Amino acid sequence: PHTSMQRTGTTCPGCGKSGFTLRGFSNHLTQATDLRCINTRDQHFAATLDTPPALAVVDLDAQPVPFQGDFFGNYGPGDFPEQGPQNNHIPPGSDGTVEHVANVHKTPRMALKPPPMSTLCEPNTVVIPFPLASAAAPTVPTLESSPITDPTYTHYREQLERGATKASNPFAPFQSETDWLVARWAKLRGPGSTAFTELLAIPGLAKHLALSYKTSQELNAIIDCLPAGRPRFKREEVEVAGESFEVYFRDITECIRSLLGDPEFAPLLLLVPEKHFTDHTKTTQVFFDMNTGKWWWTTQEALEKERPGATVIPVIISSDKTQLTLIGNKSAYPVYLTLGNLPKEIRCKPSRRSQILVAYLPTSRLLHIPNKASRRRALANLFHACMTRVLSPLADAGLEGMHFATGDGLTRRGHPILATYIGDYPEQLLVMCGKNGECPKCEVHCNDLGASPDTSRPFRDLGNILDALAAIDEGVVAFTKACVQAGIKPVYEPFWENLPYPNIFVSITPDILHPQSKWP
Repeated sequence: PHTSMQRTGTTCPGCGKSGFTLRGFSNHLTQATDLRCINTRDQHFAATLDTPPALAVVDLDAQPVPFQGDFFGNYGPGDFPEQGPQNNHIPPGSDGTVEHVANVHKTPRMALKPPPMSTLCEPNTVVIPFPLASAAAPTVPTLESSPITDPTYTHYREQLERGATKASNPFAPFQSETDWLVARWAKLRGPGSTAFTELLAIPGLAKHLALSYKTSQELNAIIDCLPAGRPRFKREEVEVAGESFEVYFRDITECIRSLLGDPEFAPLLLLVPEKHFTDHTKTTQVFFDMNTGKWWWTTQEALEKERPGATVIPVIISSDKTQLTLIGNKSAYPVYLTLGNLPKEIRCKPSRRSQILVAYLPTSRLLHIPNKASRRRALANLFHACMTRVLSPLADAGLEGMHFATGDGLTRRGHPILATYIGDYPEQLLVMCGKNGECPKCEVHCNDLGASPDTSRPFRDLGNILDALAAIDEGVVAFTKACVQAGIKPVYEPFWENLPYPNIFVSITPDILHPQSKWP
């Protein structure tokens, strides 16, 4: 009826105009100045007010209608065993009314507390701890061991030894709590530096508050003396194909010490491997954090045979070349570091600062090389040369170990080992020296990718690939031929070649997003 009325039009009973739609007729009556239309409008609204909407008549004293089932049929008591029998007992002394029963049962309730994080991530499972008590045991560093050079505590201790701050002052290098609170307000909540300097220039203000700074520049100088918590960047040059490139990076071992020594992470660190099973039969193993995986357990066993008392430090590296759209046609190549010793719910929160920017790689596209194949090979060599410089400290530290102090003051001997490399599909091929269209983990043919859900295929043979990389001593032709037979690109000294324990083909994580357009 609404559609037909819109097609034929509505006629105003007052002025006689026709062709209105329902909305147009309503607007016509609302804006009318003709007395005939105004009378029509008043009669229409009066008729609407005199006719209230019909209400359903409900007998409140009638018996409730029995449940007749729904779309899924009828239900019985056996369909809800978890609810148990209903208690319809009316307390003595009550008249059975709803108000009386509600008043009788009105007792204070305890606030519901959320379950702990462990119960959300790990349900009731059977936990098998690592059998050797020496694993991740605290140690005392000796003169022969590597020194503990945590940048935060070392820098603060040096200030105390020089007398720059008082050990009894918890707000050092600020003189008092007020001194620190004003500085905190100025940097987090306050105005700009110029306005803050003008505020401190008010006569008697800085003296009355006993501030150790009188300008914004003096405050910045005090803040610059505070321990940074993260090591500073270094700059070095890497030469590839006769050209030098700049790479900026931090000492990766100091970055690891910084994460492990953070007091906020001290009660959360995962230091010993475990096995979790669904029940006491131990037939089905389940996995949660990295310390419940097979890799950590196997690596801990290997280290305990050679260096008892070791603490496995799973190093997680991620990289991706990023386009900086806000700075014109510029790009950056960041490399990030985190550790498997931190729970996954901590690593995935940027606010917990569990990721460290460890390096910036060169972003040159080597357009001066005309041949595309040579250019791609030079780009791969440049990437691996820079990553070798960034990750080279892991070679000795992974074998011999390095002492680190956790936030609770205990010292352990840790072995940082590359455990996971996170990147998209092109980044994975660049890391493992593979060709486009191939699987970065196994040797399945490119035409068979996605054809079968079988996950039992073996990984690429790391031994054969290391033998092919060692053929560089026999010349360029023999090296190229050996790499082609091994199924990799002829890249000179990949960064993972000399790292202890890791298998780069196991370390690469699955990338679901990018291969969807390539694989069926």
